[in-house]
Amino acid sequence: MNHLEKELVATVIFGITYVLISGRQIRILPLNRPAAALLGAVLMVSTGVMTPERAYRAVNYDTIVLLLAMMLVSAYLYLAHFFEWAADVVLELSRTPQRLLLYLTLTSGILSALLVNDTICLMLTPLVIAVIQRGKLPLLPYLIALATSANIGSVATLVGNPQNMIIGHFSHIPFRNSRDRSFPRQSSDLQSTLEFCVSVFTMLCERR
Repeated sequence: MNHLEKELVATVIFGITYVLISGRQIRILPLNRPAAALLGAVLMVSTGVMTPERAYRAVNYDTIVLLLAMMLVSAYLYLAHFFEWAADVVLELSRTPQRLLLYLTLTSGILSALLVNDTICLMLTPLVIAVIQRGKLPLLPYLIALATSANIGSVATLVGNPQNMIIGHFSHIPFRNSRDRSFPRQSSDLQSTLEFCVSVFTMLCERR
């Protein structure tokens, strides 16, 4: 197989894998995202686009170890009831639904910059749902605030998400430089997220 044929096969495999990852679950071939990514890797090797040795070299073990370490830290914080404590603090400081929305956005964004954003969403979502249902408030704006602010906050540091970890590993960008350059944009995006969620909250309250 020549170079052009390899590029064509690789493009087709990438397209199939991307559709499976984006579609999450298709009735003909129900696969989750890790299974779809693994299927794409197997097809790349089995069709000869990549050799097994090249596939092994493509795995960034430094990023995997760092990601595992961040997950372990998050797990121990969960066992120590840190996230419940953070939720209690936010509730005590919040006097109005709008202020609760503000503090939730800030808490999710700040914690996602220090820990992995997926972990923050996983740990805080059940707490947010319980609090919002207890207060009989519209759930949608608070979940949007949690998810979007977690993604925005994760961009601020090199440990916020796996993509940043890989970028930091290969670019050798100092942690402080990355934080200082990302912080202004992160603050602006968090403000935009808050304004959008407040408008959604107001719209849902008016419909009641």
